[in-house]
Amino acid sequence: MRKNKQNVGIVGASVGGLVSAAALADRQMDVTIFERGRSVTGLYNKIDTPFGRQELGMHVIYVNHDQYLYLCQIFGAEVFEVLEGVRVDLGASNICGTNNFDSVYPDLRNHPDLETILVEMRAGGGSEDRASNSREEAIRRFGRTAALQVTIPAIEKLWHSKAESLTKEALHCFYDLRRMVVCDKPQADRLKKDAWLDQVVANPVQTEPSGKIFGDRLGLVFKAAYTDLNERVIAWAKKNNIKIEFEKQIGIEDGQLLSDGSPLSETCDACIVAAPIHTLAQQLNADLDQIELSIAYFQVDRRIGADFPAYYLLCHDPSLKSSRIVNYGAYNSDKRDEERSVLAVEFLHPIGKPPETAEIGNEICRIFPDFSVVASYRLEKTMKLCRPTITNRKILEKLEHEVSVAFGGKPLYFSGMRTDTGQFFSHHTIGAAYEAALDCHQRFR
Repeated sequence: MRKNKQNVGIVGASVGGLVSAAALADRQMDVTIFERGRSVTGLYNKIDTPFGRQELGMHVIYVNHDQYLYLCQIFGAEVFEVLEGVRVDLGASNICGTNNFDSVYPDLRNHPDLETILVEMRAGGGSEDRASNSREEAIRRFGRTAALQVTIPAIEKLWHSKAESLTKEALHCFYDLRRMVVCDKPQADRLKKDAWLDQVVANPVQTEPSGKIFGDRLGLVFKAAYTDLNERVIAWAKKNNIKIEFEKQIGIEDGQLLSDGSPLSETCDACIVAAPIHTLAQQLNADLDQIELSIAYFQVDRRIGADFPAYYLLCHDPSLKSSRIVNYGAYNSDKRDEERSVLAVEFLHPIGKPPETAEIGNEICRIFPDFSVVASYRLEKTMKLCRPTITNRKILEKLEHEVSVAFGGKPLYFSGMRTDTGQFFSHHTIGAAYEAALDCHQRFR
């Protein structure tokens, strides 16, 4: 039985940071959260637009049951709409000028070389994984025909980089290119009985899964009526003796993880870095290969409804500058009618070189020819992401190693977004932060 509680620092009051704080406090550990901003939840905040209060990106949070219970402790169960089963993640895709609302993966059932693609995919048979980049991984998974004609053009369009320069995990990042729709459901069900083909063949009807779906994950959405999330977190933290220090100057200098210039290694027995590590090391900006994510909102001429029966549509088609089109109304049941005519478009582009808003609006009309755009609003603030390049991986792994060494052998975890490792979606980052908290507790027992 230890005599003194260990103090664990958490960098970033993101959802992942909050869940890890709750898990540690539940295990009788002292917790301090260091947050650079003035509020919690990170990208799950909302902004005011001419079309009402809108989200920054897609706001479905993917969690397991234990993480959900902690979030209920933090915010209150009443603030969440819970999505279960197939409703957890209803995605769509666009490729070759066609929308597919039954799957998030590229649909090749009308591809002229489909027979060749099927032969090559079967022949792969789970060959030994020696891929060192995205190009090699795409060929290994799907064979040369599908890789060269579909996967590689899609991923190069998304990241504005050659596939040879991207890590193999880039296929799992931002939008998922791990699988392809290559046949109708009866044949897909037969093919997916093979362990290898199950990893590369997509179920063509996402509302009719075979077996468990999403690993029994839940999807959570903050209800629009609750605008006091920050106050709720502060009250929860006070009740559980968790310190939250807002507006802290968090950064990395000479390998040291600092808060307002003081090393966290001097005050914390362990630390979970829930923020993306590259955002803490401004001195690396010139070395990292970065890209910009912009968001624009478009009001169309009527309520979207059944014309877009998915939460989002992934723009796999290389001719499109849009990366993802998000339909907030599809998963927000309490959206007002006037807000159900708004689509958000996310687009990745070289820094300082975004496409014109009108060009993205024209793409919406191409993708959804029954809609007309009546108004648009471009979010001025953009977000810089690290491209999932092999070079960036080397830089970030070196940085994590230097920070770990400077932390003096104490437990240190990095759970923030890393595009080069495929750690991008909420279930990746929240899950990594939660597992870090459990491991930290075990190490101090």
